[in-house]
Amino acid sequence: MGYFRIIKYSEADRETIKALKERSYKEVLSLKNKVSEIIEEVKVKGDEAITEYLSSVFGRKIEANELIVEKSKLEKSYRNLSEGLKESLRYMIKNVTKFHKKQLPKPIWVRTDKGVLAGMYFVPVPSAGLYVPSGKGSFPSVAVMLTVPAKVAGVKRIAIATPPVDKDMNIDAATAAVAYMMGVEEVYAVGGAHAVAAFSYGTKTIKKTEVVAGPGGPYTFMAKILSCDAARFDLPAGPSEGMILSDGEADPEVVAWNLVNEAEHGPDSAGVLVTTSEEFAKKVSEQVDKIIESLPEPRKSYLIENSKKYSAILLFDNIDEAVDFVADYAPEHLAIESKNADIIFENYKYRLRAGTVAINTPLSAGNYVVGTNHTLPTFGFAKAYSGLSVLNFLTSITVEKVEKEGWLRIKDKVVKLAEYEGFPAHAGAIKVSEKRWS
Repeated sequence: MGYFRIIKYSEADRETIKALKERSYKEVLSLKNKVSEIIEEVKVKGDEAITEYLSSVFGRKIEANELIVEKSKLEKSYRNLSEGLKESLRYMIKNVTKFHKKQLPKPIWVRTDKGVLAGMYFVPVPSAGLYVPSGKGSFPSVAVMLTVPAKVAGVKRIAIATPPVDKDMNIDAATAAVAYMMGVEEVYAVGGAHAVAAFSYGTKTIKKTEVVAGPGGPYTFMAKILSCDAARFDLPAGPSEGMILSDGEADPEVVAWNLVNEAEHGPDSAGVLVTTSEEFAKKVSEQVDKIIESLPEPRKSYLIENSKKYSAILLFDNIDEAVDFVADYAPEHLAIESKNADIIFENYKYRLRAGTVAINTPLSAGNYVVGTNHTLPTFGFAKAYSGLSVLNFLTSITVEKVEKEGWLRIKDKVVKLAEYEGFPAHAGAIKVSEKRWS
């Protein structure tokens, strides 16, 4: 059957390779005008733009106060959640918190010359709007991955927005439970571009936040790009994608399951195997077919659809060429699958580009409980962006201190530079500083 095409890279049509590298980016960009309209409506009409949209979706008039998810609802969702799921979420929160606490940067002081000191320290942003998607699934894990680093960073005002799941404006129960467990009381039943716009520009009900963070679908991705004039954003996180790098020294069934791990998210997601073994490629392809046929809807259809466009098995002549492709593709999730995985990683880790690298580890482990964050850059943005961390919720402030000895050493140099650049007040400020020690 061969749902996932096997493509020999050296013989492949360049347009085919280009399409694989681009993923669904062109489709996302085609939404620019639609998303721009949503953002402008929220900027001009505020709550009304959101309630009008939700009213059209649910077939009844939605009032602005219904956008607020009361604390009592959050607590009720937590109480009604199964003990098994609550325990899994607690375990996830524990591990994610432990890892993210280690990310907290320490203040620094550097004596750049005698009597000349330069420093830096870090402060949390005042507020953060966290977007937890819904629609193609329920994602309480995203609520954990967003809330934990914001909490660890020390953000005082944390707000969560997530789409309502029914006309009664209820939100996903497990997401509500996470909000309760993490002590987040500001929660809104708002989704997609409307939520991003509300956090970025503010409405009467939803106050503006300095940072907007969280993954999402094409509308959310585009809304973050278009609203960057009003808020700081975490990273470009769009449709999910996973890539497997293997020399063929791995179990084909194990690799096949990891290959579809991210691709099952949606029809615009991607799963790509990069390998140097043709025999292995064929075996993995056979296993992928079996897996897809065994999956329930809509996951089965999602995989079939994205396999026609964005998912494939790529065959390379050698590992160096394979690594070069991985670095150029810069996947959201990269898994190295091989009995030689540790060696491959050590040999190539500084050439690889990815949001996260899993070494002989299922991507689902990192998605939930390893402790690393699964909010990661997509569409090749891993070349320039890192995954979500505590740093996304901190700003750095530098400190400058010049003592008398330092002033004596730097004054002539500052004057020369200031005069060359045509700034007499700069030069005057350094000259008059002699009075500080008189």
